[in-house]
Amino acid sequence: MGMMHNGRQSLFGGTLKVGSNDAKRATAWEDYGYPDTLDFTNFYSMFQRNGIARAGVMRAVEKTWETDPWLVEGQEGDDPHSDWTPWEKAVQKVFRETHLFNRLNAADWRGRVGRYAALYLVFADGQHPDQPVSNGRALLKAQPIFESQLTVTSWITDPASPDYGMPAMYQFNQAALGNENPGAHESLQIHPDRIHIIAEGADDDSIYGMSALEPGFNDLLTIEKIIGAGGEGFWKAARGAWALEGETDAQKLADMFGVKQDEVADRMNEVASDFASGMDKLLLLGGMKASSLSFSVPTPKEFFDVAMQSFAASVSCPMPILIGQQISQRSSDENSQEWAQTIMSRRKRFIGPNLEQLVRKLMRFGVLPSIENFYCAWGDLTEPSVSDKLANAKTMSEINKNTMGTGIEVPFQANEIRDAGGFDADPDLDNDGIGEDDNGEQGQTAGSTSQQPQPGADDTADR
Repeated sequence: MGMMHNGRQSLFGGTLKVGSNDAKRATAWEDYGYPDTLDFTNFYSMFQRNGIARAGVMRAVEKTWETDPWLVEGQEGDDPHSDWTPWEKAVQKVFRETHLFNRLNAADWRGRVGRYAALYLVFADGQHPDQPVSNGRALLKAQPIFESQLTVTSWITDPASPDYGMPAMYQFNQAALGNENPGAHESLQIHPDRIHIIAEGADDDSIYGMSALEPGFNDLLTIEKIIGAGGEGFWKAARGAWALEGETDAQKLADMFGVKQDEVADRMNEVASDFASGMDKLLLLGGMKASSLSFSVPTPKEFFDVAMQSFAASVSCPMPILIGQQISQRSSDENSQEWAQTIMSRRKRFIGPNLEQLVRKLMRFGVLPSIENFYCAWGDLTEPSVSDKLANAKTMSEINKNTMGTGIEVPFQANEIRDAGGFDADPDLDNDGIGEDDNGEQGQTAGSTSQQPQPGADDTADR
């Protein structure tokens, strides 16, 4: 995995060996063309040039940040409050002025490309970046940076320190991604106070997680081979392959090509290569006979699908969602529901706690007021859509309607139906959802499919 964190490896016992898992064929990966070790350069190149790899990185990030979270003062599970508290207003102000949600989004996908990404936090404290942050200073900006741009130059090696094994100093180098902008080659030493790490999969509290592309990297290479070979095969089938046969004098060919006799073979290869590179090129035969070799390009769909399914599994994303495939409505709904649950888990287990960690850092440095209890809240991606809610309310109402007259109590109260449809409860409705008509008899359950008087009609509904 490269040499970027050897210092930490020495603290915790090194890394596990990677390579072929085939006990009989230790060089199987080499035979397949798979690299034995991977580093950021492999992941970044794959992300930039492979559409499936890009989707594997971005799909989860796009869905996670489909809506922004909000920070709530109090403990999760407390009764909600309708008005913003002063602390919540301060959080909103800082996040709005520094575009922190957008910057976290940008750092999130950068972290999925590599093993980690970071936000470089710039404070208005007048200190050099290699110094700790002075308290009570404003946050000016947050710059998202890739793994290759931020390396650890020293580690905390004191076992008595609560931060044992964590970075003591970083080095920031913009040019690590080939950035040629003015000042891009500047290298800075940055104190950990000014760095916020995003490392998905770093369950040991280190800064090193796992690239989203690592588990399925072999599958991505297989996909590239299939696509590339298919394109080249189609070209060659359309262009045609030719074989040259016949006897000819080597000196005669040398004279024809204007080269020495021992250079004839190389010159003929050049001629053949030039001929194969275009549709309208002519072939200089020199007395030999050219015959066409016909072949058909095999259909690689089965092999492609296996590699795609394996990669989709590696990023925990249903394949139809990963590639935008349209399938049957039922399967699509099931995939969407499963994907929404996956992303809600990612919000709760990774992004939410990471955001809370950033807020605690900002409180520690006086950018935000300090409070004891707060949490990160998100909208529910698994919540039914408006049309689904109305359909549920309609179904509940029809069940009530079919139950009436059977002697069985209707199962749903009126306000339960309103809640299922996405409407606020109406305190004027009877608890059991059954009103009385003008004749003193039980009427339809609220929310039933029977026709109700419209606003402005002569008769008004008894609510």
